[in-house]
Amino acid sequence: MKKLFLAILALTLIASCSKSDKPESTAEEAKSSTETTKQTPNKRYSIKSGYVIYSAPMGTTQTLYFDDNGAREVSITEVDLGVAKVKNIEIRRDGFSYNYEEGKNEGTKSKWYVPSSVDYSKADSETIERYKIKDLGTEVIAGKTCKKFSAEFGSSPMQTWVWNNIMVKSITKMAGEDFVIAATKIFEGTVDPKLFEIPVGVKFTEI
Repeated sequence: MKKLFLAILALTLIASCSKSDKPESTAEEAKSSTETTKQTPNKRYSIKSGYVIYSAPMGTTQTLYFDDNGAREVSITEVDLGVAKVKNIEIRRDGFSYNYEEGKNEGTKSKWYVPSSVDYSKADSETIERYKIKDLGTEVIAGKTCKKFSAEFGSSPMQTWVWNNIMVKSITKMAGEDFVIAATKIFEGTVDPKLFEIPVGVKFTEI
């Protein structure tokens, strides 16, 4: 169940599907892309730093911390199944994603292909046509005036609310059910820089 919610949120965050987000075709290009990311981080949020707390089904809470306008992020997903609690942490910075479970000393490291935008109004015409993106106007969510869009990803239609290029809410229909992820709190301001540090006690295997 935890992986399902992570997959849904990940889908929402990368759904812009711009051509610049696709993996490079050669090792040399990938190296060049990573070096470019380090030199010029993708600062895609209009807010410099802060955090967003999301609620999701089945007792799932996710907190997204960000700094440098989104060039560094930490996503903490907590799942309370009643008999057990799981806390997954993903640190995204310098072109890589570090993923591990709290209390474990092993994790994974992978390339982080930073999405340029979750604001569908900035998508190119090919993307708009491919995913049947529609602009549904604006709506106030969690006290923020958000842009609202709908899109279709295969058999999973989605509605997304975006504020300052930050996802505030998403509704994804899967297997006939609506999976809702919605912000319950949005904070604008300084966050603890230690959150973005790679833990020294965890061994990350690159995948």
